[in-house]
Parts: sequence; C-alpha cells; structure tokens
Amino acid sequence: MNNCDSIPNIHYRAPAKQSSGIEVMDLECFRERLNRYDFDPYQPHRVSYFCFLFISKGQGQHLIDFKHYPYQSGSVIFINRNQVHAFDPEDLPQGTMVNVSTDFFSDSASNIRTSYFAPFHQSMASSPVLTVLPEDLQESCNVLLKEVKKAIYERADDDVVVQLLLSSLLIKLGRQRKSHLSHLSEHQKERFDLFISLVEQHFFEAREALQYAELMHTSYKNLNQLCKSCCGRTTKQLIDFRITLEIKRKLVMDGLSIQQTADDLGFEDITHFNKYFKRLAGVTPAAFKRAKSAEELNKYADNHS
Repeated sequence: MNNCDSIPNIHYRAPAKQSSGIEVMDLECFRERLNRYDFDPYQPHRVSYFCFLFISKGQGQHLIDFKHYPYQSGSVIFINRNQVHAFDPEDLPQGTMVNVSTDFFSDSASNIRTSYFAPFHQSMASSPVLTVLPEDLQESCNVLLKEVKKAIYERADDDVVVQLLLSSLLIKLGRQRKSHLSHLSEHQKERFDLFISLVEQHFFEAREALQYAELMHTSYKNLNQLCKSCCGRTTKQLIDFRITLEIKRKLVMDGLSIQQTADDLGFEDITHFNKYFKRLAGVTPAAFKRAKSAEELNKYADNHS
C-alpha cells in the first residue's frame, strides 16, 4: 500500500437525515463511534470541511499538515478544510469537536468581518492551536457551544440562529488568536493579509520575493521587513513554505508522481525541483513519498521546520 492510499479524504456528512452543515459532538461520543467510520482518526486523514476541537481535559500532540502541535486542557485546535490531521493515539482527551461544512461556514462568515479560518501558511503568524484559553473565555466557549447544540436541535428550516452563535464563538476565539499581533498597525495587518492572499493566488507560477514586492507596488526591503514584523520569517521563507506544503500534499495526499508534481508547480527542470525540495525539507521528494507512516513523515517535517 502506498502513502496516498494510507491518507483518506474525509468529506462532511450530515449527522441527521435532514440537511445540516454543522455537527457538535462530544469527543468521548466520537471515540465510541469509531467502528462506524471507514478511516482511522489516529492516522493522517484529510478533511474537506472546517473543524475545531475544544479540549477540556487532556494533554498531547495533534498532527496538522506534517507537524505536531502540543495541546493541553483549555486548548482549542483548528483544522482548515483540505488539511491533513490525526489525533494523538497516546491521549484520550475530553472535550468537544465541531465540524462545519464549507457551505455552512461561508453562510456563517457573512456575520464575521474577517473570516477566522486562514490558509495554513498563515499559522506562522497564528498557530493552529490556542493553548490554555483564559478561564473567562473557556466559560464563554462552553456556554456558546451548549447554545449551538441546543439551536441545532431546536431549529426548523432556519439556520440563522446557529450561524450567529457560531459566528460569536469564532469572533471570540479569533480575537484571542490575533492578540499577539497587537503591536502591529492596522495598515501593517492589511498589507500582510494582502501579501498572504497574493501568495495563495500566485505561488504556482511566482516563487521569488521580488515578484510579490512588484505586485504590491513596494520594495523588496519593505516587504521583507513587513513579513519579519508579522511572523518572524522572511518573504522568501513564507513563499517557500507554501510551495513546499503544496508539494507534500500533492505527493502524499493526491498521490501524484514526482514528475506530475513538478509540472503542476511550474518546475521545468526535475533536477532543480528535487534540489529545491531537498534543500527545504531535508529529504528528496522520492524519499518523502516513500515514507510509510505518520511518524516517518513527521520526523522529516519536525527536523526541518
């Protein structure tokens, strides 16, 4: 069995017969239903929906896109759609899991000034794990989660109440997550958001920092300083991070060949592609693709992140 076979794609499934775009489940209940699933949540699997986990009790590490993130009691873990993740087999945390379909989240996002779930490469500026929420925020989250569950159960054909409650929860968590950027001006935040958006749009064909500086009508020096201020990384490091992540996803999750991956990402020379990936990931694309387990994948990622 090859690597792409071992990482299934998990699609959102409504918890009831009626149309539904959100599910709130106790983690203990989730584990009790494991025999109903056609995948192993303790092995890497990619989700096509948004998910977050509120950990009320427990301590371990959650795998998100080839990297382990530590969590503990009071943590919140965020998984974007199309990310690969896996639960820690050494820990059985207590808490709540919320799964939200893309359509439902899009409808709910209309109630939020800025979408909370960001592309994964922004996790350099905002970690996908909020460690130990303040007690008042934990209490507020618990209340809102209970209200969401109640509204889901009571609603007829109207999702507005559920969407508003979900939006309130995400706004509170979003403010907590962004607090570490409080030293930045609104202009800096807007410029950095623009840069991230441009990388997401153009990383397939643009791999140099100067190209993005030109798109933003600024200098290479100013853009580099902005990126360092926002997340402690250079412009080039952020671009390379996004490209490397895409290579990993295509090799491991999409099951593409090395040549297909290089072609998709605009590398005309396969030798250059191999050297590029090895310089950033510490291993050749072929060796990375041959990795058989989550432990092997994370050994490569953790040693070269």
